[in-house]
Amino acid sequence: MRKALTALVKVATVCGGEGFAQRLLISLVGATPGWSGLHREVARLCAKRRWFDAVIRIGKQTLPERSSDHQLRLIVADSCYASRRYVEALQHAKVLIEVVPTSFDGYHIACESLQLLGRPTEAIATLEEGCRHCLDGEQLLGTVRSRHVHRHLQAYLKRDQVPLYGLWSEAIVHGDATAGVDEAVDQPRQPLFRPQPFQYWSQGTPPQDVIAITEQWNGLFEHLGLKSIMVFGRDQALEWITRHNPDFRIAFETAPHYAAESDVFRLAYASCGDTIWLDSDVMPVATSWRVLDLSLQCHSSLLYLKKRVPYLQSSFFLSRQGCPFFAELANGLRGFDYSDPRFQSVGKLQLIHDCSFGPASYTAALERLCANVPFTGFDHASLPLMQRVLFPAFSLSFFRGNWMVRGGPLSYKQSADNWKVWARS
Repeated sequence: MRKALTALVKVATVCGGEGFAQRLLISLVGATPGWSGLHREVARLCAKRRWFDAVIRIGKQTLPERSSDHQLRLIVADSCYASRRYVEALQHAKVLIEVVPTSFDGYHIACESLQLLGRPTEAIATLEEGCRHCLDGEQLLGTVRSRHVHRHLQAYLKRDQVPLYGLWSEAIVHGDATAGVDEAVDQPRQPLFRPQPFQYWSQGTPPQDVIAITEQWNGLFEHLGLKSIMVFGRDQALEWITRHNPDFRIAFETAPHYAAESDVFRLAYASCGDTIWLDSDVMPVATSWRVLDLSLQCHSSLLYLKKRVPYLQSSFFLSRQGCPFFAELANGLRGFDYSDPRFQSVGKLQLIHDCSFGPASYTAALERLCANVPFTGFDHASLPLMQRVLFPAFSLSFFRGNWMVRGGPLSYKQSADNWKVWARS
C-alpha cells in the first residue's frame, strides 16, 4: 500500500502539482470510510512531505468517528505541532494521554506544546506525570518512537546523577523573556581568559551568507576583547591534528562527510586549549555577548543546552584547557575509525549523530564524567542567561540555546552538500 500511494503522489504531483496531489489524497480518504489503515498511511505520507494542512484535514475527517485511533491521532498531533498550531497539538495530546496513558508520546507532545504556549510549570508537571505512568523503575512500559522522546525519559531517569534534567527544568521556568536581563549593562568586563574562536570550512570559498554571519560574530568577539575566528580548511586541519593531536587522525581521514570532519576537528582542537567553537550556520542574537561576558568571568567551559529538550548540542561551545569534560569526551573517541566494519549496517544519520562525534557523544561524556565525579549542586544565579553545575574541584557552565544562537536560513542547507540532505539520501 505504501509503495502504491507513493507512486500515486508522484504521478499526481507531476500532473497537477503538490496542491492537486494533496486534494487527491484527501478525496481518497473521504471516499474510503472505515479503511483506517489506508487513512494512516495517507496521513503518514503527507506528514513526511510536510503537507501538514492535509494531515490536519484528514484528522478532522476521520478522528470524530475513530477517537481512539492512537496512531492516526499521533500523526495529526505531530503535524499540528510542526505547523505551530500548539493549542490544537495540546488538545490531541490530551486525548492521546487519555486513550493510552502508558504511552509517553502524548505527554511529550503536551510538554513541548505547553512550553511554547508559555506554561512551563504545567509542561514540567505533564512530563513528570508521563514518566511516572510510563516507567516501572527504569523499565519503559510502552515504546518510544524517536530519540527526541527518549531523551526526556533518560534525563528524568538519571536526574539525580546527571544534571541535564535540573538544568532544563530551571531554564524553561525562566522562559524566553528578557525581563531578567540587566539592560543597563552595555559594556563587557575584562575577560579572565581569552579563548580563540574557530571554525572548519572545507568546501572552497564560503558563500556570501556564511561570510556575513562570520563577520557578525567577529564584531561581537572584538567587542568582548577576543580575537577573530580562525577558519581551518581540510589540509590545515589535518596538519594541525597530525602535529598536535594525532589520536584523531584516523577519524578525520575516514570521516564520510565534511560535517563529520568538522565534528572530529572541533573536538581535537578544543581539547587542547581555550577555544570557542561555532558552526558556520549559527547566528548571534541580542543576548549572545552577555552570555559570553558572563562565561568569561568563570573558569569553566560553556556548553549548549537544547531549548526544549534536556540534551546537549555541539554546534557552539567554549572549552577550557584541562577541562575534565572535554578530557572525558576526547578520551572516549581517541582512535575512532569511521571505516570500522561494525558501522557498515548503521544509517548515515545515526552514524554522524549517535555513534561518533555528534551531539550524543557530548551527553554520553557528561554522564560518564558524573559517574566518576558526582556533581555537588547548581548555581542558578545567572539565569536566564547561564547556569553552572558544581563539581568538587571544577564547574561547568550551560546556556539555553536561544540566548546565544539562532539558525541561519543559509542557501547551502538545501543543497546536496548539507550533511542532513546527504544522510537522508
